[in-house]
Parts: sequence; C-alpha cells; structure tokens
Amino acid sequence: MINWTEIIIAGIGIIFTSAIIPLVAAGFKWLRSKTQNEAIKAAISEAEKIADQTIYSLQQTVVDGLKQKNEDGKLTADEAKEVMELAIHNFIADVSSNTLSVLSQNADNIEQYIKNLIESRLYFK
Repeated sequence: MINWTEIIIAGIGIIFTSAIIPLVAAGFKWLRSKTQNEAIKAAISEAEKIADQTIYSLQQTVVDGLKQKNEDGKLTADEAKEVMELAIHNFIADVSSNTLSVLSQNADNIEQYIKNLIESRLYFK
C-alpha cells in the first residue's frame, strides 16, 4: 500500500531543498560581494589618506626648497618628475600591505593608479 504521508513529506523536502540551496548560494554570493566592496572602500579611503600625507610631507621637505632654488619659483619638468617618483615610492612605503594588495587586485596598473591618485589629490588641494 502507498504511504501518502511519506510521499508528501518527501515532496515537501525536495521542494524545500530546491528553494533553500539557491537562496543560500545567493546569500553567500551577496556576502562575498559585500565583503569585497567593503575591503575596496577601506583601501580607497586609506589610499586617499596616505596620498594626502605624502603630498603634505613632500611639499614641506622637497617641493618648497626646489621652488625657492628656481628663479621663477616653479618646478622644472625634470624636478616635477623626480618629485612624482619620490611620491609614488613614499606612498608604497607608507600604505599597508593589505591596502596595496586590494588596490593591486582591482587596478590594471598600480603605479599608474597611485600616480593618478596623487595628481588628483594635489589638484583638489
């Protein structure tokens, strides 16, 4: 004889399982995405802070001295290039390894990203 109770329970189990598994998978995907987004936001925030500190530090220690040395009070193209290379080096030295890792994973060219970040932060100062 057919036990309808067992069949109904089995059917409900199959339906429940087929609904829960995709929901759990979607939940994990959302959580992973949110975690990654938070890591990127934190990395960008730290990068902006370090870029600002780098700009301020170089302004105080290098740029002002070079400007005073030149008659027109401006940096030459070669001096500007040297200061940018020093800024990139200082940025990489000061930023946390975790932030540098996150930025590297999400930027095509990390050195170009750092250069653009420093230039943009300098522009808005």
